[in-house]
Amino acid sequence: MEAQYIIDSKKRCFENGLQPHVIPTIKNRLSASELQKMQQDYSEVISVLDYFGAKTTKLLEKTPILIALTDDRGYVICFVGNKAIREMIHHLGIQEGIQMNEIDMGTNSTYLALEQKKPVELLGENHFHEHLHLSACYSIPFSFDNIDQLGGTVNILTLLEFHSQFVLPLLSNMVDSMEREIVLRRKNRHQDLLNEILINSVNNGIIISDDKGIIIEFNPLIERITGAKREEVIGSSILIFEIFAEYMQKVLSSGCHLANVECTFTLVDNERMICLLDAIPIRNDRAEIKGAYLQIRDITERFELEKQIITYEKFSAVGKLAAGIAHEIRNPLTTIMGFIQLIRERKSTQIQDSQYLEIVFSELRDLNKMVSDFVLMAKPSFPEKKVIQLQAFILDTVQFMTIQGNLKNMLLTVNLCNPLIMIYIDAVQMKQVLINLIQNAFEAMPSGGEVEIGLSYDSLDPNIIVISISDIGTGITDEQMKDIFTPFFTTKDNGLGLGLSICYRIVENHNGKIQFKSTPGVGTTFTIILPIRSV
Repeated sequence: MEAQYIIDSKKRCFENGLQPHVIPTIKNRLSASELQKMQQDYSEVISVLDYFGAKTTKLLEKTPILIALTDDRGYVICFVGNKAIREMIHHLGIQEGIQMNEIDMGTNSTYLALEQKKPVELLGENHFHEHLHLSACYSIPFSFDNIDQLGGTVNILTLLEFHSQFVLPLLSNMVDSMEREIVLRRKNRHQDLLNEILINSVNNGIIISDDKGIIIEFNPLIERITGAKREEVIGSSILIFEIFAEYMQKVLSSGCHLANVECTFTLVDNERMICLLDAIPIRNDRAEIKGAYLQIRDITERFELEKQIITYEKFSAVGKLAAGIAHEIRNPLTTIMGFIQLIRERKSTQIQDSQYLEIVFSELRDLNKMVSDFVLMAKPSFPEKKVIQLQAFILDTVQFMTIQGNLKNMLLTVNLCNPLIMIYIDAVQMKQVLINLIQNAFEAMPSGGEVEIGLSYDSLDPNIIVISISDIGTGITDEQMKDIFTPFFTTKDNGLGLGLSICYRIVENHNGKIQFKSTPGVGTTFTIILPIRSV
């Protein structure tokens, strides 16, 4: 027996001039752009409908069904399901973009579900038009208040012979599940966005893998260390990065926690980064390992600060030692040198005595230089700064070292920027720094080679200049790099290890920095960074 609202609907159809045996003419239809806009608005609903539609079709695998989605005015947005039924209704004018109203389409389940605001099923002759008398239609109205206030209907169309009393409840459950799924997806996207912001904004480097060691997250600091791009490595095995693979595999295989493991990484630009590494397993509710989380914390600045503090302490200790040695040695040394100088000035008749005196004087001169270096370490003189023209100063120093360089088969080249730079420094002290660094470059190339002296402005601050001294020598090993500015550390057989320490102190007293980069077997570059004017 037909429900009263179905009877009333058919009556209105006759009153509006519709004929049951005549295929209706569609008057209300969306334009292509309007349909595209609506499909964009309902894109999440369409995506979830595809998902649940596939599951429903599989559940009713012996029943040919077509699922249709409409908006809250009855405009058809999309179809999912049986192609044969879709082609059949397409010949009847039912396609995407048309409005399933009563005036054009006669009595139909979509219109009635929206009008009655409840689930509706029309079976066979319940339809007004005869061409639908062999079909069964089921419609559920929905209003997703939590999802942009979207509303409409979800409909199932099948052949009457496949009608089942369970289709309408099944469709109702599907609509309820669709809303929950959309809300869940939005929460997950929101959570993913928060996670992405967190992972990409923290100063730590982060890698996350699944339980098979496949990378699923990879943030900017790790990109900087490895030189690889996130989009290139997501989905790859962690084994492609040897520096991290050992730790993550250990966590995945044993479930152990690693904390504060000190690691040193050499970046793509040959810069060294010192980090603390942590790695932990990711577990599910059943305590099963589902992945691994690794993070590194950059402690390079802290490490360098601690190193500077240790260096300052060594300078202090050296200073006290040097002051005592200088006081005890320099006075008798001055007297001895004075008397030997008088003897050298006399015309000696004994050639051998003269040769001995030359040897003694040379040794005493070296001893005096050593004591002078001790004094400078103990109490470096305060820079007597004045304004000088920097390019001319560098050229004078290079010319001074050229004679020595020629004797050792060295080529000195300069690469100085324009315009001319006027800088406020102690020229005597800074000349000592340049001579020490050039001399070191000579000694790093025992068979000869090229030393390049460069001058440029800092790329970020025009009030800062950069002087570089580069060689193509033996380079400095990783082990030597840690102590290169430490007093008394030397790799030379006859060196005291004070030259670079003195350079460090002089540059520091000019409010500057001295840095270096080196590759064993390739060469070394020392860089002096100075403010153009500093009190």
